[in-house]
Order: sequence, then C-alpha cells, then structure tokens
Amino acid sequence: VTLTASGAAVYSWSNGINNAIAFVPSLGTTTYAVSGTSSAGCINTDQVDVTVHPNPDVAFIPGNTLGCAPLETTFTNLTTDAVNCVWTFSNGTVLTGCGTVPVTFTQSGCYDATLTTTSANGCSSSFTATNIVCVEEAPIAAFTPSSNNLSTLNTLVDFTNQTTGAINYVWSFGDNSGISTEVNPSHLYPNDVEGEYMVTLIAYSPLGCVDTAYSFIQIYEELIFYVPNTFTPDIDNYNPVFQPVFTSGFDPYSYNLMIFNRWGEVVFESSNAEIGWNGSYGNNGQIEMCQDGVYTWKIEFKVTRWDERRQVVGHVNLIR
Repeated sequence: VTLTASGAAVYSWSNGINNAIAFVPSLGTTTYAVSGTSSAGCINTDQVDVTVHPNPDVAFIPGNTLGCAPLETTFTNLTTDAVNCVWTFSNGTVLTGCGTVPVTFTQSGCYDATLTTTSANGCSSSFTATNIVCVEEAPIAAFTPSSNNLSTLNTLVDFTNQTTGAINYVWSFGDNSGISTEVNPSHLYPNDVEGEYMVTLIAYSPLGCVDTAYSFIQIYEELIFYVPNTFTPDIDNYNPVFQPVFTSGFDPYSYNLMIFNRWGEVVFESSNAEIGWNGSYGNNGQIEMCQDGVYTWKIEFKVTRWDERRQVVGHVNLIR
C-alpha cells in the first residue's frame, strides 16, 4: 500500500510509514494519521483506514485415495467463506464447486490435487496435495496348459501361469474338483469319460484388482480295439466265434464287419459290434459251415474323437 498526502510541505505519518513509500499493512483495519506542515509553519492533519482481509485458509479432504483403475472418488472442500472454488487434478481434470466434487482416474499412477478458493472479499489462495491419489493397474491374467486335447489314457495337465501384476491366484478346473491357489498347478482330469472342461484363472493384484483368464480342456476317449487272428468254431466251445473287441473310442452305431472268402465273396456281415462270426455262411435256412482256411475281414467304423470314419482290413484263420 502507498499512502500519499498533499497540501503541505512536510508530512509526518503515524505507525512508522513514510509519505509516498510503499509498505505492507497489518492484517485487519489500521488507521494511519498524517500531519502536514506548510512552509509558513501552518499545521493540519488527516487520516485514512486501511483494511487487509485474510486470504482463505484452503483445506479439503479426499474420499478413496487408493484403488484399482478406474478409481472413482470424491473431494470435499473444507475452506470457510469460499464463494468460488476451482479444482485442478494432475490427470488433466478441472472442476468447479465449493462442496463435494466427483472425479475418476482411469490410468494407473499417483496424482496431485489443487484447490483454489476465492473469498467474498475477492482474496484467493491455493493448496496442492501431492500424490494424494494412487491408482493401481489391474493385473493381466494369462496361462497356458500343457495340452488342450488329451486322451483318456493320460489326463494330466500342467498349467503355466503367465499373469503379470498379480500376487494371488485362484484356479478352477471345471470338473467340480475344487480350487487351487498354486501359481503353476497341475491337475488330473477324469479318465473314464469324455468331456470338455473350462479352466478359469482369477488373478489378484496387491490392492485386490482382478482379472480373469479362461481356457478349455478337451478329454477324448482313446480308440482301443483288438482283432484276433484265429478262431476254432468246433464243438468244444473254446474260441468258437471270431469277434473284434472294441473297448473305447468308437461309435457302436456306426460299425460294420464283413468277412470275405478267397474269391472275394461276402460270407458274413454284421452291424453290431456284439455279434461275431461263427464260421458259417448262408441265409434263408440254408446255413453251411465254412471250410478251414484264411478269410479276409474288413471293419468300417466311426472314431468318436475326430468324428471320422476308418476302415481296417486283416485276415483270420478258421480252424476246426
């Protein structure tokens, strides 16, 4: 403030100030008196009141200051006598309002908050809280099974965890076997039936941020069958029927067995895997017994694993 008197030759101010020299007045209202003396020695006085209003004492409180992206939180102004408030956040968000304002932080990192308030007298102040909000990025869940396709002969799967940004894990293997909290678990699936299982990995960051990854495991029934090379359809009831033995991996409703003699004639045919050849041929009541010798067999069937049709051919010895 600069106070300048006029109308005299010499001036004397109270409170230790000098005429026309800038000074910093005290907070509140102060009366400054001046005495002026003319060149003829005449004296007169005057006075002026200088009022200094206080700057706002800026204060605010945040809501949630730690969490996962996107983090939604609030800031509440505690400054008294504020009539205008501007909020500035280091993520680029600018808001106005002297009450509670909402703000969302979508990226990971720590952020500053600045509140600038203006009082009714036009005085303005700011306060900055550094790194007041910290946001953690969600983890990225990922894993790889040792195989996605297995047969019932080997149903063990090893899982390799490739997650980033997590410290805790929950695995579900899709076969109602419970959960695992191992980092890289192994799991043995049922080996008595075919099935498809969904594996779920839930990954948790230090703050509890979550991400989930999925994969499917397919268990196929292995094709297992055996075809004998000799049978003896005589009266002793030992090995009297030629019958291929299919254990698993085939469709019993898509099965056909044919037996040929040396001239390529069909002497037996069956579409039932449970019915074999007893060494006879003929129909309409004219059943004859085939002679000893080597006969050719052909089996056509559908594999359940790939839904494909296969054909196998071989020879069988008929001995009476």
